[in-house]
Amino acid sequence: MDDISVVSAVSGDDRRAQSVREFYKDSTILLTGGTGFIGKVLLEKLLRCFEVKTVFLLIRQKRNKTVDERLQEVFEDVIFDSIKSAPQGGKSLLAKVIPIEVNFHSEVVISTVDYHRLLAAQVEVVFNVMASIKFNEDIETAIDTNVLSSRKLFLLAQQLPHIRTIVHVSTFYSNCHRSHIEERIYEDLPFGGFENILGLFRHLTPEEKDSLKPIILGPMPNSYTFSKRCAEVMVQQQFAQLPIAIFRPPIVTSAYREPMPGWVNNFNGPAGMVVPVIRGQVYWCYGADDATVHMVPVDYCVNALLTVGWDNSQRKRTAQPLMREVVPVYNYAFRQNVFRNREAGALLALGIDSLLGKIFGRYTIHITSSTFMRKLFINWLLLQACVADIFNKLNGKKAKNYDTIKRVVALEDSTSYFRCHSWTVENENIRTLWDRLPADDRQLLPFDVETLDWKDYFRFFVTGVAAALKRQSTARQRMRAQTS
Repeated sequence: MDDISVVSAVSGDDRRAQSVREFYKDSTILLTGGTGFIGKVLLEKLLRCFEVKTVFLLIRQKRNKTVDERLQEVFEDVIFDSIKSAPQGGKSLLAKVIPIEVNFHSEVVISTVDYHRLLAAQVEVVFNVMASIKFNEDIETAIDTNVLSSRKLFLLAQQLPHIRTIVHVSTFYSNCHRSHIEERIYEDLPFGGFENILGLFRHLTPEEKDSLKPIILGPMPNSYTFSKRCAEVMVQQQFAQLPIAIFRPPIVTSAYREPMPGWVNNFNGPAGMVVPVIRGQVYWCYGADDATVHMVPVDYCVNALLTVGWDNSQRKRTAQPLMREVVPVYNYAFRQNVFRNREAGALLALGIDSLLGKIFGRYTIHITSSTFMRKLFINWLLLQACVADIFNKLNGKKAKNYDTIKRVVALEDSTSYFRCHSWTVENENIRTLWDRLPADDRQLLPFDVETLDWKDYFRFFVTGVAAALKRQSTARQRMRAQTS
């Protein structure tokens, strides 16, 4: 069955669902990236709030662990405690998740024929959340993960006759070299597209690839944003006849309300930069004072993602082979109720309940446009870390303070581009979607950032990062105890 027949087969049923809750009831979902930050919250929300039938979770083997073992690791996260508190430990809900081993580096993505048949018979909704967010990857690796793997997923989706909606999670920064970002796909890739770039790289040495990287990236800051830009073009040019939409969130940060205030499980972006503060140190990072901060809590992001899946299913699509479909794009960024870098310190200080926070207040963590002040604070932190490590060594403890500060500084350097630039945004699709959402769905799936109380949100931000650090430390101690 080709992709045109797949699209024409689904148009009738999609208009039945008048609410998001109704749309996902008894549905079968295919999810990638379910072990990651956004994916975990999406999976938990689907199980807890929607009466879904099945969630097929595509997982790759990692660190010599099977997909079943990796799924159990996902369920061990505290965000699933609410589900586990249900009768029988929530086993009936957790049993709805079926892990499937996947290998996107192979021509045969799913090797088990029975799973192929199962997916073809049941899957109606696809969420593609998988991504590598490493900013310093080489271009080939970034394209392989963020473009080619997604292409193999969508080739698989073409073989699923009951598909009602597919949502590909991109990023608001996929076109960050533009100051104004519209809800459309920009197809002006350099070198005629990513396939030409990969073809050229096959004939180059590693040194030649490195020297060519700045020319290929051009005004874009890193291989991550470039690869996400390439992925969008790939979707438009190769899979527009599928019922597919592109969802562009900005910086996704810790949860506001669900599954618990302040929850986060990584230290990318703003979370990583408050680590020194949690450890009792003042930290200043570099950025433009008046640059706008585009960020959304992960629970709001997931709510918007689920709603986009419903909305996209109701879009009318043509079955005319000569007509070019335009893939809908949802910019999940806002014009109102945004704050600027100069206000970030005061907001973060709301959640710093320590003597350090009381003394320095909004300057405990601060974004400065002065390169001199930034260098001064970094050198001061590194000096403190060196002294602390010397004392730790003398007392027979591990010396890791210097390395921790170096990692935070490296994270800050890799994200400085986004603190030094501002963007204006068109978000008509997101605004229209929120405005037409039924009242019950608005209560179930709040995602309007323009009404979010940022002061209330930041009261939980630092404590959420501190809790994540504690969980990470406990997990490492448990692993050491198991291996000793």
